[in-house]
Amino acid sequence: MTTTRKWRLVRLCVAGVLCLHALFVISLGERIARGYPDFSVFYTAARILNQGLGHQLYVADVQNRVQKEFTGNLPSRPAALPYIHPPFEALIFLPLSRLAYLPAFLTWDLLNIGILFGAALLLRPSIGLLRVMSPWESVLVAAAFFPVFECLLQGQDSILQLLACVLAWKALRKEEDFLAGCWFALGAFKFQLMLPIVLLVAIWRRSRILLGFAAVSAVLAAISIALVGWQGLLRYPAFALRVADTPNLGGVPADFLPNLHGLFMGWPLRLSGMIGTVVILLSSAALFLFFAMRGQRLAGPDKSGLQFSIAVAVSELIGWQTNIHDYTLLVLPMLLIADHGWHTPPRNAVGRWALLYPLFPLLISPVWFVLWLVTGNVNLIAVLLLWWLWKLSLEISGRQEVRV
Repeated sequence: MTTTRKWRLVRLCVAGVLCLHALFVISLGERIARGYPDFSVFYTAARILNQGLGHQLYVADVQNRVQKEFTGNLPSRPAALPYIHPPFEALIFLPLSRLAYLPAFLTWDLLNIGILFGAALLLRPSIGLLRVMSPWESVLVAAAFFPVFECLLQGQDSILQLLACVLAWKALRKEEDFLAGCWFALGAFKFQLMLPIVLLVAIWRRSRILLGFAAVSAVLAAISIALVGWQGLLRYPAFALRVADTPNLGGVPADFLPNLHGLFMGWPLRLSGMIGTVVILLSSAALFLFFAMRGQRLAGPDKSGLQFSIAVAVSELIGWQTNIHDYTLLVLPMLLIADHGWHTPPRNAVGRWALLYPLFPLLISPVWFVLWLVTGNVNLIAVLLLWWLWKLSLEISGRQEVRV
């Protein structure tokens, strides 16, 4: 098959997936308009700030009252979807709180599409694979990736975090480690995902990244205190943990978590609470330490791509609350590894493209739909990510052997 025909087939597949996604959105149109998507939590937090009630941001009754002002009484939602992100993120949504809910949701999604377009432009100079298609084609391909679609469907913030990772990776490529740490900190509104990435990169002899991360984090902490006060900030950790561990309060059930937490706890015969928590923490620590040591073996001009891919994949697996839309961060590692195969000499291309084989099921939306809506076992996605990490580990070993 010629290259032209391959690209036509890719475009046809992307068009088919986008049509499937569009039909799904149309079927959920009424629910979106009524406030069912996750965007309602950001909109709620922004409205609380707009009403001058920042000190009560993490009071469940206040969130419930404010959210019902624009959703009314939803039959399948007895209480509000809780806002459990750091206070400073609510500032991003403050301008949108001046709009009615549906226009605010649509505006946020349009901004996210613009962010995808901007990320494609930022990556084009360093990722040759993106130069064979227009930036808008890149956006459409990204939208065909189910986690990105889920992010847009829910009005989530994972695309914004992807932009922070793109900017941080570009800074790392230029050896501007302090600036990379600053960008990572700006994406730390999901700190359970960003902290493992920062720590791994720091361990791989890039310790200045910690200075940038700490500097911007201190500024964001000060902003948070100004928004909710000391009392509100101290209330935040307990509130977030209680929600995360209680599905009835808005936490995600373990079988819908595509990480180690979901893989261990997302089954009927789950481990008991304390034992399960210990097993998950020990497994997460072991995975982190294994790849922290493994990643140090990398050398060569393209080591930042492989290292960054490993760091993101590890963070997705060990993050306590990793949702479907959080896999949006995998867009960058997949591009880096695909570009790695794209520039490999033809005689070795098959072996190098094999690095992406474990992720191919993630690119097929019906797989996600089945695991999400039919079987209810999204946690099985973690197996694919573990397989991919193992393939990357073998790639590192191969490089080490060649270098010796």
